[in-house]
Amino acid sequence: MRLPGRSPVIPHVVKKELLQTFRDRRMVMILFVAPVLQVTLFGFAVNLDLASQPAVVADLDRTPTSRDAVAAIANDSEFKVVRHTLTYEEAAESVTSGEASLAILVPRGFEKDVARNEAQIAVVLDGSDANTATRAAQAASQILNGRAISVQQLRLADAVAAMGLSPDSARAELRIESRPWFNPAMKTAIFFVPAVLALVLTVVTMLLTSMGLTREKEIGTLEQIMVTPVRPIELMIGKVLPFAIIGLVDVIVIVAVAALVFQVPVRGSIVSLLVASALFLMSTLGLGLFISTLSATQQQAMLNSFFVILPALMLSGFIYPIENMPPAVQVITYADPLRYYIELTRGIMVKGATLLDLWRPAVLLALLGALLLAGAAWRFRKRIA
Repeated sequence: MRLPGRSPVIPHVVKKELLQTFRDRRMVMILFVAPVLQVTLFGFAVNLDLASQPAVVADLDRTPTSRDAVAAIANDSEFKVVRHTLTYEEAAESVTSGEASLAILVPRGFEKDVARNEAQIAVVLDGSDANTATRAAQAASQILNGRAISVQQLRLADAVAAMGLSPDSARAELRIESRPWFNPAMKTAIFFVPAVLALVLTVVTMLLTSMGLTREKEIGTLEQIMVTPVRPIELMIGKVLPFAIIGLVDVIVIVAVAALVFQVPVRGSIVSLLVASALFLMSTLGLGLFISTLSATQQQAMLNSFFVILPALMLSGFIYPIENMPPAVQVITYADPLRYYIELTRGIMVKGATLLDLWRPAVLLALLGALLLAGAAWRFRKRIA
């Protein structure tokens, strides 16, 4: 029964929840220190950039041309020649043993083949790490092709000069230049850190919301609140709102760490990022609230939360491109809030896009969040009514 003329209850519930949260030092560590440590750890640990990949070289031609090709690899910062061998077998064995990530095999007669435009160089890669192998193959191919083009241009220029023509006529007719937008240096952190923001926000808000409400059941205070004039909807809002505020504060902290430590650009509006985060929090808080109605203890709430977080992470595109997934699995990803939030964070932070530019994931995230929050609220009210 609602008492006439009573003061608003929600602010008091919010105040009580904040006081209870901040009195627990471990909870404060989880809310503010853990996100910073996670972003820093992920930013440094998850690094797909090539740097000093160990390479073994088997140069059987031993001519100035072959040595020049090998030097082009050795002088690049992405590779480090750790050993020269005299046989293909020994070079390949170094990849098998883990001594090197790739082996460069230069055949006999390489210099003569270059003169006939028939030269080939074999590169043996460690395919146990498919991503590194792919990037190493691309980098090595780009270096060697670039060096081959330079050699061809020099020989063409010499031939043209021998015929008494102008050197300008020896210029290449076609030059292809790649320009990666938004991430010219192709740094892994710029790609991963905005997605880590989504992951950390999911863990903090969903896990703590589910555990916070379950804790009330364990200690018996939820039953005490139920006999007061506080309505279920007021109790739910008062319980969820503090974690929404804490989540937005975590967004600002994580973005600051990303910009200062990893030089991740924030080209878009912070307001747009906070609005996108608020839409995402509707989903995570709704899921946390729903999990709390299914859990009798905090341990159950934690296990149930991770049961949701792991599939959401795998299907979000954070680790594996959604386009590479089977069509049936791609359909399931449309129900994953992480998918849309990662798209929004990367678009706003890295590309400088606005919510108007990203209206489709923003609208879908809002609809999904409203649905999850409404379903969780219905179940929460039904459980405590």
